[in-house]
Amino acid sequence: MPLQLVLNHRVLDSMALDFIQWHATEDPDPAGAFECLELVKLFLTSQHAINGSSSATAIDSESLDQAAGAIAASLDPDDMDEAFDDIYFALHSYIHFLKGTGRWSGTDAAYEELHSVLGNGIAAAVPQLPAIQVPDLSDDHQEAAFNAMPLIQRASALLDWIGTGKEITSTGALRLKDIEPAAAAAGVQARGKRGASGAAPLFDLETAGSQPETLLEVGTMHDVPVLREIWSALVGAGLISLGSTKATPGPEVTAWNSTRIEERLDIRRKLSVVLLVGVLTDEDDEWDQEAVAGTLLAVLTYGTTDEPMLVAELERMASPDLEGALRQDMDLEDNTELKDTALEEIYASFAALQAQQKLSLLAELGLVEAATDYRVPPVAIQCLELAMGFLKLADEPSDATESPSNVIALHGRSHTGGPPKGR
Repeated sequence: MPLQLVLNHRVLDSMALDFIQWHATEDPDPAGAFECLELVKLFLTSQHAINGSSSATAIDSESLDQAAGAIAASLDPDDMDEAFDDIYFALHSYIHFLKGTGRWSGTDAAYEELHSVLGNGIAAAVPQLPAIQVPDLSDDHQEAAFNAMPLIQRASALLDWIGTGKEITSTGALRLKDIEPAAAAAGVQARGKRGASGAAPLFDLETAGSQPETLLEVGTMHDVPVLREIWSALVGAGLISLGSTKATPGPEVTAWNSTRIEERLDIRRKLSVVLLVGVLTDEDDEWDQEAVAGTLLAVLTYGTTDEPMLVAELERMASPDLEGALRQDMDLEDNTELKDTALEEIYASFAALQAQQKLSLLAELGLVEAATDYRVPPVAIQCLELAMGFLKLADEPSDATESPSNVIALHGRSHTGGPPKGR
């Protein structure tokens, strides 16, 4: 190995501890940081062979694709795309670390050029979601469709129940005595009980919408499925205002029963969009929020096309063979690559399971139809597009005029029309 390359590898080794600590803000597992540095070393070796020189702190952008291609070409053809993906993400993290810690020794212009090249490579690795075509529906058609939607019906029932106002706790939740009637308005059987565990049952398409034999006992309204999502959306849409001790009708409530159809449609769209955004950005996910949101977005966007995802296919993805995977995990103790593949499949399955439960919620509220496949009803397609546009605007204000697609950065590929493979 050329001396310059040996020294560059040693430079990376000397930065390992600092890089692990820096990388921990995104991934607490140090194995991910080590893998990133090993990929950078491999890239530098490939680039040195091409250029005859290399640098650990001022990477040349001109031969980036060629060096990454040389590495990918040595692999099985089926692994080439993923190799490019991994290399670009590793280099992207690494140069951010160099710049952020003052270790970048190249010019600012060279850094920006490299950052741009890597960004284009990462963008190519992100699966392209289909463009959403919003159907042209008359106002009367939209109003009839919205009024038939369970979300709108249950929201109306909750607003009627709230009347001029209801007492709330310091956390903004309804008092225990009011949970049962509020849940009933939202189409759920539940009651508040002091000291209740509050473990809400998971959604299932086969039982969604059916009433349980016994009341669900909860310690807070936030543990009541459906009620918590509708209530949060009502607050976000300005239909409910939360004071220090009371929930009252919000400033947008007059539009709900307005004599003008345009106002009624606007507020119903707004409520639907707020609920969709809340489901897509739920920070309380038991699993990785980005992986769940990515899978969910893929299913929803394909649900606006002629190639929707089958319910049975997502069911298959969400039902991992845990026993077989664990057995394989033990059998592959000395084969790290195959072991990681088995764990990755489990990870993707759990993300699909979380997305499946969210889709069941959306199906119960009428924002998704889930008979044999997942389809977004015509009136809800506009709401999905607006929700995706809102997410993109929140993340990238400078790109507000772009077509709102690919909102969540998905680190995988889908060649089958279904959700991308989880990482």
